[in-house]
Amino acid sequence: MEKRCSFLAFFLPLLWAFTTFANYFLIHYTVQKGDSLYSIALDFSVSPSVILDWNPNITHSRLLPGTVILIPQPSGYLYTVQRNDTLEIIARRFFTTPQLIREANGLRSDRIQVGQKLFIPEGIIGRAFNEEKGMIWPVYGTISSTYGWRYHPILKRNTFHTGVDISAPEGTPVFAAESGVVEFVGVDGGYGLTVKIRSSSYTHLYAHLSRACVYPGQFVKKGQLIGRVGKTGLATGPHLHFEVRVKGQAVNPMNYLPTQSWVLKKEILGVGGE
Repeated sequence: MEKRCSFLAFFLPLLWAFTTFANYFLIHYTVQKGDSLYSIALDFSVSPSVILDWNPNITHSRLLPGTVILIPQPSGYLYTVQRNDTLEIIARRFFTTPQLIREANGLRSDRIQVGQKLFIPEGIIGRAFNEEKGMIWPVYGTISSTYGWRYHPILKRNTFHTGVDISAPEGTPVFAAESGVVEFVGVDGGYGLTVKIRSSSYTHLYAHLSRACVYPGQFVKKGQLIGRVGKTGLATGPHLHFEVRVKGQAVNPMNYLPTQSWVLKKEILGVGGE
């Protein structure tokens, strides 16, 4: 480890380039022989998920020397303002407060514009996670389909829905409902781009993602960003399909999640979720 630190201290200035913004900067780091996603994340004090989210063209197993990757400092994520967004809605999607986002981006008011890029520091995410139960809500949105029998909108027949669908705009962050180890990342039939995480007691499935920012074998903490909402696979629109499985059998996620009326931590925001 000491040799690596000495190498970095001498050579990193030659391998970095910087892009500076108002309240954060981006390091343009050139991948070196022997680098791994984990080692780079460790060197720059960010999680591998942050690097994967900023660099959708790479994976933990496809990290070629000479590739230039972006690493934000401080650690955080970028959000592009969409139509009908307000600062309060964006704050809820990151389970934080409008004030903290304003401060992080040097905003003097709540006025934002479509297409505007907002930097969300990792340190302010999750201030409003409701942890009244062991699991937290993986995404802020509107429940569009519950667990149980339903008429499938695409297959046009009655099928058993093994999870809960939470409708949210494409690109909305998805968080780990519990801490655990990533078992699977990839396309899984009608589920589309899917992440499966095994906790101490359950397996969680997150489907229809537009982007995954974790890799198999990675340990993720509860509340860590693991991907973005999408509409891959059999989906009529952007949403997260979330499952909880016990010994391989899907159970009703609503029995494990905080009360639907209080998706957000009421002590912080004073308002309920949808």
